Amino acid sequence: MISNRYRSIFKIALISLLLIYITSCANRDKKVVYRDWNEIKTEGLLRAITMQNSTSYFIYRGEEMGCEYELIKQFADNHNLKLEIIVAQSYEEIITLLKEGKGDIAVYDMPQNLKKRRNFTYCGPEMVTTQVLVQRTDTTLIKKVKDLISKNIYVEKGTRYEVRAKNLNKELGGGITIHYNTPDTSTTEGFIDAVANGIIDYTIADNVTAALNKSYYQNLNIGLTVGFSQKSSWLVNKASEQLADSINHWVEQNNKSQKYISTLQKYFKMSKWGSEHISPNQMAISLKNGVISPYDHLFKQYADSLGWDWRILASMAYNESQFDSSLVSWAGAKGMMQLMPATAKYFSDEGWSMTNNRENIAAATRYIASLNKSLRKRVEDKDERIKFILASYNSGLGHIFDAIALAGKYGKNPQVWFGNVDEALLLKNYPEYYNDSVCRCGYFKGKETIAYVIKVMELYQFYKQNMPED
Repeated sequence: MISNRYRSIFKIALISLLLIYITSCANRDKKVVYRDWNEIKTEGLLRAITMQNSTSYFIYRGEEMGCEYELIKQFADNHNLKLEIIVAQSYEEIITLLKEGKGDIAVYDMPQNLKKRRNFTYCGPEMVTTQVLVQRTDTTLIKKVKDLISKNIYVEKGTRYEVRAKNLNKELGGGITIHYNTPDTSTTEGFIDAVANGIIDYTIADNVTAALNKSYYQNLNIGLTVGFSQKSSWLVNKASEQLADSINHWVEQNNKSQKYISTLQKYFKMSKWGSEHISPNQMAISLKNGVISPYDHLFKQYADSLGWDWRILASMAYNESQFDSSLVSWAGAKGMMQLMPATAKYFSDEGWSMTNNRENIAAATRYIASLNKSLRKRVEDKDERIKFILASYNSGLGHIFDAIALAGKYGKNPQVWFGNVDEALLLKNYPEYYNDSVCRCGYFKGKETIAYVIKVMELYQFYKQNMPED
């Protein structure tokens, strides 16, 4: 006879199999719904899938940015659509989300190939890219592919860069040593940073990614082509042909417009780097008669409301604009204190002018006070907190919150900037860290922010030594 125990086990197994069968039937019958242009217009929502990097999408000073983002935002605005950004963690996830109908369009650099055309339609801005060697200008430049023999090249594993590096090695009869990671990174952009910083000598990237990252570094050379031309563009499902047609029509109508061209120049031509790191003693600033700038009286007035030394504000203004109220940055920041439009609007009086020095400094001071309030509980020491405020002013508060969280998680002191939170901020250049559960604001290239804090504090110390406080 079968015992009660075995009867119970048999019943449980039978019920489990039945549930699995029911679930599989339900999933089999469930159809993926793809939205085309009419459904998108009716709902008033366009869902765009992308990834975070310096080309496509990132958050800077609290505002969404990226070339792909700005172009699809222009399209959505043109058709009075709300834009929803869906961030994927990998190229494969972009394809999966698109297949599952969880997004309408992939706004990312998607290489065109025949296999993809069976299920998808390419549309939008078409780029023709080539793979280039990324190297430093302060070394003996590789000018011919054959000179790569005996060199070490770092490439991101599983990418077309790895394929090209292997093929190059075969074409040259061997001699190239291919690496897939350094102690700090295994991504293409991370390798480019490593080249610029002298950690490695060579990597391979497409010319678009290389050009954008070159705008962050002045010591990069990307002149040697090492691969063949490759077309890339955006991607929609085959069932969304009308959406593809609408995107293509918009690009055709707008790709010669000033706004469209300015967007491309903003990311691929304009420098993202601040002023050169110049010793304060070399700066063309006259401190005769106890004057830093014609605006010292404004710095003194508004620094008083913060409880700050006015010379810190003066140092910020110099590093932001060199006291030039007409300056506009690559990101759209304006005025002496280089406020982003949304930040300026929020912290300014109605009817203000971004180029009015008094109003620009006043708005910046209110913003600084807000940052101080947000950071007070996280960084207790007032003097130390100033460094965190400077970093937040340059990058946006969210990225500094992320860096504080990463510092705490990975054994750094979350209340000390130099050697601790600044190093954690650099980690946000890499997917394994900006995708960490403690981060909220994703990818960020933190080198400029770290340099900004150093330059402001260095200049402030110079002012303290050479200028009276009052």
